[in-house]
Amino acid sequence: MVGETLNRMLDNYLTTSNVQLQKGPDSVSFTINSSEGISKTSLYNVLPYMHLIFFDLHAQSLPGEIAENAQFHPLQFNYCVGGRIELLLDNNSYIYLKENDFCISRQTSQSESYFPTKYYHGVTMYFDPDFFTEANQNVADLFNLNLSRLPEIYFEKKDTYIAEAASGMRKTLDRLWQHYESPSAFHMKLCVLDLLHQLLDEKSISQEKALSFYTSVQVEIAKKAEQILTADLKQHIPMKQIAQQFGVSETSLKNYFRGVYGKNVSDYLRDLRMSIAEKLLAETKLPISEIALQIGYTKQGKFAEVFRQQFQMNPLEYRRSKKLSEL
Repeated sequence: MVGETLNRMLDNYLTTSNVQLQKGPDSVSFTINSSEGISKTSLYNVLPYMHLIFFDLHAQSLPGEIAENAQFHPLQFNYCVGGRIELLLDNNSYIYLKENDFCISRQTSQSESYFPTKYYHGVTMYFDPDFFTEANQNVADLFNLNLSRLPEIYFEKKDTYIAEAASGMRKTLDRLWQHYESPSAFHMKLCVLDLLHQLLDEKSISQEKALSFYTSVQVEIAKKAEQILTADLKQHIPMKQIAQQFGVSETSLKNYFRGVYGKNVSDYLRDLRMSIAEKLLAETKLPISEIALQIGYTKQGKFAEVFRQQFQMNPLEYRRSKKLSEL
């Protein structure tokens, strides 16, 4: 069942334009070039009926699973190394993982994966406890891995469990991420077995997080608001005006936005403006005054002050340092 799910995921990736495919003996990688950057998804068959997926993404969305996959419901483990990822639950509510959060779930399929910060490093495991144990009985016995206990540990009340990874689990997952950057099938397997052991150790399980859940309407309002706010950064549109447009209170809109994007509106827009300024300084010869205007600063001095706070140097110094690094 897990193999069928992943085969369908692969087919879905291949329908996307600008995809480069690389195959290895036990792996397949997809590299997607977009205006937002280069995104890479690497899938490893670490053990029979156990698939490991690494996400190294610089995009806001990518093809996910397809609707037919909902019937399979393999267990899925997700860990956020960095950035932010949106997850759709069985009750059609949304949650978000941030750095060091993990979840283990039987969630529904998503036709599109969404990454609010346009950046995500993460690790996912797909497996079916019964199929895995049957195919790896010697391994399960040797390492005392009774994976049939996972549903009773994590799914007593609902089909998704989310927590911040404890220090031991973080160390294991950080090692696993390092082996993605420098692949070693042997060490990947060791890390996966260590991770499964920790997931089964009820004494070391992190306390479940008290999370905010968002409806599809609330998420859509937050995303539409982000589109309005970022369509033209020269504009400074009041949140009150956008809230009235959607028929919600300004406080509710700000809460939805923070829930989806992990930042309040002012911080999100400041970081976006500074990211664009950094790119324009490094890649163009535009005057600094023009760059400031393009991203919504009418006063060059204010722009320089905010830029210095972000990058510990003023815009002109930053541009010069970039030119020197190219020599």
